[in-house]
Amino acid sequence: MKIIKSLFAFATFFVLNTVSAQAISERWPQMGTYQEIISKSFHAAKDGNLSVIKTNSENLVTVAESLSVENMPEEFRNPKTIESLVVLKKKTKAVNDLVQRQAGDAEIKEALSKLHDVFHKIVGMCQPETK
Repeated sequence: MKIIKSLFAFATFFVLNTVSAQAISERWPQMGTYQEIISKSFHAAKDGNLSVIKTNSENLVTVAESLSVENMPEEFRNPKTIESLVVLKKKTKAVNDLVQRQAGDAEIKEALSKLHDVFHKIVGMCQPETK
């Protein structure tokens, strides 16, 4: 029974985060593009397939560079979100650097996981109840 409750809680959390990311991407299209790439890359890496991030790391940097305060919806603009956006861009470049220098899979996977956490932090900050 405990396992079923845990699985239900995880599924609920995943669905809420997915819905949140989709709602943000409707208001901030550049973040929607970033979300598509990071999600595919992260979930494939979680399953042991790092080819997706290795193929898309340069594109992810390009999309991250397109994320700016100027194209960020006014409702999301606050110092914490802006600071997290700067961190997201740095971590995106760091993942790409690891891929370009052919770092080990474990190192790339760890950096990608940290990047994914920053992405979800931004998604959380862009929710009305967490601003």
